[in-house]
Amino acid sequence: MSTNVRTPTEKLLLIALAPFLVAWAALWLFLWALTLPFQYLYEWWLAYRFRQIHGRFGRFVLFVYSDSPNWKDYIETKVLPQLEPHVVTLNWSERAQWRQTHPFEARVFRHWAGEKEFNPMALIFSSIWTVTDVRLWRAFRDLKHGRDQSLRFAENLLLSEVHRIASKAA
Repeated sequence: MSTNVRTPTEKLLLIALAPFLVAWAALWLFLWALTLPFQYLYEWWLAYRFRQIHGRFGRFVLFVYSDSPNWKDYIETKVLPQLEPHVVTLNWSERAQWRQTHPFEARVFRHWAGEKEFNPMALIFSSIWTVTDVRLWRAFRDLKHGRDQSLRFAENLLLSEVHRIASKAA
């Protein structure tokens, strides 16, 4: 049985280090609060710029998918035709060329994608203030196991949002 008894030296060390730990935490909190407005400004700029570049052509959806046999055919035959002409696509399998072919769109994707379940994914820019992400990875995983409810739900969400925005723009 171990007890959590501290020696007097350990106690003095903790007392001596406490102000430094508090100051360190306060510094990080201050820096985070200082950068937060710039993060929001950058996010706003990305959305504004996407709408500026692609909006004049009626495109407000960035769709990213790959050549995976789990979804490529389904997306290319059932999803993307319903999103035309409102979609800009990036192929994750060709991401090595994005720097030359789609540098801005790649930056937009990376900003909103995160680290998990980002392929396939749709980013819907309904305004410069609102970006909706529809992640389809989990839905296709469920479909692979015989459950299609998640995919139907995600697909309906995506299509209804696109049709809503398109009808407002018309």
